[in-house]
Order: sequence, then structure tokens, then C-alpha cells
Amino acid sequence: MNSNTLSRELKFKIYLPDGYKEASDTYPVIYMLHAGGVDESSWVNEGGIKVTADTLIQRKELRPSVIVMPTLGPVSWYVDGNSEKTETAFIDDVVPYIEGKYRISPDKSNRSIAGMSMGSYGALNLSLSHPEMFCAAGILVPAIYEPFPPSFSTALKAPQFTKDGKFDEAAWTKALYPARMSAYKEAKSIVPMWIEVGDHDRFGVVPAAAKLYSELKSYQPEDVELRVVDGDHDWFVTRESAVHALRYMSRKC
Repeated sequence: MNSNTLSRELKFKIYLPDGYKEASDTYPVIYMLHAGGVDESSWVNEGGIKVTADTLIQRKELRPSVIVMPTLGPVSWYVDGNSEKTETAFIDDVVPYIEGKYRISPDKSNRSIAGMSMGSYGALNLSLSHPEMFCAAGILVPAIYEPFPPSFSTALKAPQFTKDGKFDEAAWTKALYPARMSAYKEAKSIVPMWIEVGDHDRFGVVPAAAKLYSELKSYQPEDVELRVVDGDHDWFVTRESAVHALRYMSRKC
């Protein structure tokens, strides 16, 4: 697909539930955002999303849904940053294209979003800034580094957060979720969220995940869950977390 915002082609992987081609019904849509340094194939190859979705649908734990795995770049961070407006591209280009091409119910009650690491950073920000669009979100091993990314994070060199060759602290702070929280609460359009992180997360995001949970819990006590499980910042945690998040989002939407 072509992005008018970015003036380049964007790729995506698509999961269609069994019976989609034969049916005439419209379906819920789930946007699954990938981590940094990889692309739209990661949720299929490493994440095993097809098997997960097939199994959950068969068990009636997930509504038959179209799952979209777009890429806006390996280090896009899904924000309007210093190099590109990838948040705008997702909202203005990706969503309308997908929901015009496939038989999708184009309303909040049938649209959810989730991600891994950089992808969950994006899923969280998009949910907070556009709560009228999403019925639920899955925030898995989130790269919500506070106040700044650790020294070994690729975010420090991502063009979205660099200026004159150096990490731009102001750009990071402006894009990070706390800067969006007040507007989210003022919008009074709740997005239920499932947050899951490994207790041995090498990026040390457990405290940040707990802080996010605490802030959301005070605002939407019945619509946020946090799970700290055994594991690191990796696919072992994410694959199982995706099962939990998909179940949760299906219940909430």
C-alpha cells in the first residue's frame, strides 16, 4: 500500500479467519505492531500468530477476526518524531486502506490494537491519543522506558529521537505516554488494556509497567490488567502474552 503521509510504500501481513473468503459478513480487526529492528513478518514467523488465532477461535475464546501486521519501518516507534510522521501514517493511511480493502466493521467496538516492545509503545500511544478508535489494547513487554531508554537500547539511535546525531531527550519525553495521559482522561473514552511483562526483563521495564498500571487503575479500575510473568524481553514471554491479550481484548470488545 502507498502512504501519502510518508511518500513511500508500506508492507503488511494479513491473517484472515477460516471462512472469510466464502462469507459476506464483516469482521472485527486487530492491529498487531512489531518490535524494533524487525518487520511485518515477525508476528507470523516468531510470534506464531496464525496458530494462536486459529486455536483461540476454535475454542471460542476469540471472535473470528482479521489480524493486520503492518510495518512503518524497523525503528519507526509509531510516532510523529524527528524523522517521520508514522503515527499520522498509521491513522490516516494504514487504517483507512485496510478497512476499505477488507470486510471489516469500521467502528471502535470492533477495532483493537496490540504490540510487542516498540510495537506496544506504539499501541499504547495510539490508544491514548485516539481512544475513540480502539475498543481494547494489548501492551506486551512494553518499551516504555522512563525517563529515558537504557544505554543499550536502539531507541537512542533511532532517527525519530535523534537530533544532530545525538539522542534528543525532548523528543523522547514528548512522545512517551505520560505526555498523552491528561488528554486521554479528558476524552472520557476508555480503552481497556492488558499489560504483560517478564520479571527478568533485561530493559528493566517492570517498574514502568507497574506505574502505567497504577495510573490507569485509578482512572479505569475495571478496565486494566497487569501480569508480571517469568521471563525476559523476548518472544517466549510475548507469544504467551499474546494469547492472554487476545482473549482479554475479545472479551472487552
